[in-house]
Amino acid sequence: MRSWHYIIKYAAIALAILLIIGVFSILMHVLSYFIPFFSSNTTGEMKTYEVGSDITVLDIDIHQVDLEVMTALDSNFKVESNYNYLSVLEKDNELHIQDKRGFHFNIRGNAVLKLYVPYGKVLEKADINTGTGTTDLENLQTKVIKLELGAGKAVLEKISVVDHAFVDAGAGKVVIKDSQFKNLDLDMGVGNFEFSGLLLGKNVLKQGVGSSQIDLVGSLDDYTIHVEKGLGSVRVGKENVKDNTQLGQGDRVISFKGGVGSVKIDFTE
Repeated sequence: MRSWHYIIKYAAIALAILLIIGVFSILMHVLSYFIPFFSSNTTGEMKTYEVGSDITVLDIDIHQVDLEVMTALDSNFKVESNYNYLSVLEKDNELHIQDKRGFHFNIRGNAVLKLYVPYGKVLEKADINTGTGTTDLENLQTKVIKLELGAGKAVLEKISVVDHAFVDAGAGKVVIKDSQFKNLDLDMGVGNFEFSGLLLGKNVLKQGVGSSQIDLVGSLDDYTIHVEKGLGSVRVGKENVKDNTQLGQGDRVISFKGGVGSVKIDFTE
C-alpha cells in the first residue's frame, strides 16, 4: 500500500514540475527576445573573493547560478564569480555564500560561482541549496552534508561524508561518482539517479519518477537491502526482486523505496 502512495505522490509531483518547467521555459524564451534588459546587469567581470583557511562550515544558497566546487592550489579557500548580486561572508569559521536577490532572470544562463577548497580539508558541515542550473562538486570531504537541488544536472565526484548526508533533488539528473557516503538520506523528485561508490551505515533512498543505477563497492554479503517496489522493475545483482523483499545480511543497510521507473543495483569487489 505504501508503494502505491509513493507512485501517486511522485506522479503528481512529476506532472506539476513538468507543467511548471514548460510554462517557465516558454516565458524565458519570450523574455529573451522582448525584454533582454531583465538580465543585462546580472553578470559582469569575474571577481575573486579571498577567504581564510580556517573554514569549517560551508553555507551556499543560490538560485540561477551554475556552481562548481573544486580543489584549491594552495591552503586557502577562494571564491570566484561573475554574478553581481553575490554575498560572500566569512564569520566564526563559517563561509556564507548567498544570493542577495530572491529571484532574477538569468535568461542566458551565464552566471557562475566557483569555490576552491584546500586539498584534504574536512568540513564539519556543508549546506548547499541551489535553484536551476548545473552543480559540480569534486574532492569534497565533510562530516555532514545537506544538498537541496532544484532543477538541472548535479555531478558529485570523489565526495566523502563521514557522519550523515541529506540529498533532496527536485527535477533533473543526479550523478554521484567514486564517493563514500554514510547514512545517506536521498529523496529524488523527477529525474535519473546514478551512484558509484560505498554506502555505510543506514541509508534510505527514495526514488521519485525516473530510473536509478546504483553500483556499490563490495558484495551483497556486505549489505542488507530492503526493497519497496513502485511502478517499474527492480534488479539487485542478477535477480529481479519483488515488492517488500530483503536481500543480504550485511552491516551496510539500504532501504530503497521505489517510485516510477526502473532500478538496477550492482556490486563491484
